[in-house]
Amino acid sequence: MLKKLIYGVVIIIVLVIAYNLLIQITQAIKSGERLSEATEQLYKLQAKNKELKNKLSQIQSPDFIEQQARDKLGLSKKGETVVIIPEDKLKLIMEASTSAQTPRFPNWQGWWRVFFR
Repeated sequence: MLKKLIYGVVIIIVLVIAYNLLIQITQAIKSGERLSEATEQLYKLQAKNKELKNKLSQIQSPDFIEQQARDKLGLSKKGETVVIIPEDKLKLIMEASTSAQTPRFPNWQGWWRVFFR
């Protein structure tokens, strides 16, 4: 009887140890996954940071500043003349250019014209 009691206690102790071991293993796996996710996020943020630094250096360049001053503020260099086309004339020109395009036919009519004309 004492032998069975000792076996029972040993089995319970082994089961408790095994259970705690499994919990620690799953926690280690989860922490490894979190570490890899954090590493991936860090890599993405570093790439975005590099991209933003490149964009900042482009924006701070004199050529970009000059281009923005010309486009958005209508400024010009000495000797240049700024030409502003009125909206109604611009629309008239754009409509004329779109109406000058060749008409688009359905596919079957296009092939018909290719082979029989």
